[in-house]
Amino acid sequence: MTTPTHTSLVDWADGLGLARVLHGGGPVVALRRDGTFEARLALVDGHTFDDLPALLEAAEGDAAAIEAGTVIETPDDQLLCPVGRPGKVICIGQNYLTHVHEGGREAGPAHPDLFAKWHTSLAAPFADLALPPESDQVDYESELAVVIGVRGRRIAVEDAASIVFGYTAANDVSVRDFQVHTGQRTAGKAWDGLTPVGPVVVPAARLGGVRPDLTITGTLDGEVLQDDRTSSLLFGIPELLAYITTVMTLEPGDLILTGTPAGVGFAREPKVLLRHGSEFEVRIEGIGTLRNRFVDEKTG
Repeated sequence: MTTPTHTSLVDWADGLGLARVLHGGGPVVALRRDGTFEARLALVDGHTFDDLPALLEAAEGDAAAIEAGTVIETPDDQLLCPVGRPGKVICIGQNYLTHVHEGGREAGPAHPDLFAKWHTSLAAPFADLALPPESDQVDYESELAVVIGVRGRRIAVEDAASIVFGYTAANDVSVRDFQVHTGQRTAGKAWDGLTPVGPVVVPAARLGGVRPDLTITGTLDGEVLQDDRTSSLLFGIPELLAYITTVMTLEPGDLILTGTPAGVGFAREPKVLLRHGSEFEVRIEGIGTLRNRFVDEKTG
């Protein structure tokens, strides 16, 4: 990609993070704060990148290797999912005790409850998202997502910080009836374009390291329905990464969705589900707000 000549060191204060935006006819990774419309191209060794995995590979997972380039305009409607094609999207179920209880269980799982998505599931942080016509049981799940910075296998709990780059917000939108068609969740969790992520990826060092204590809220049409702290995770990020990397190699740009707190719509009585015109926000302290409107999918 192009190589801008004007660069500066990055001050990661006040929620600055890595976004992915449409610019000059294609995607580019940029440095942006939530709620602002100007950003600067993100550079490593003078080069720009169209996706986060390649940038993190070039930076060797080190935020200090990233420089700020040319100023560009980045309106919300031009933002993309900050990681366009992660090699893996690994999700964790039943990872807040309050969510375990609202699901009718007394205790959480003995081991991290893993399931997977694919890059086609991902969506932009401010996009309108299509509700599938095959279901009227679409639910929200506010989550903290981990972005892996460097390749790692069999990472010990005490070494987890060595492979984490940062954090972003996600909404693990769930198609509940498809989710229970079988004993596996895949059909209800990996739906095309129903997992918005963003708006930015903030380095972990700015957010408390690998054991962050951040407020996480989920708001539907202005009403707060989920409200917790990321320190309430049953399996913390170091424990999750140790378990996952026992099974598989994690690589730069891989996403780990760490689970949702209590307050999901399907556990409420009466149920609170996403309908045409619903607007759901995930807000995580230090990262910003992920905001999506849900609309009926146009078919035919």
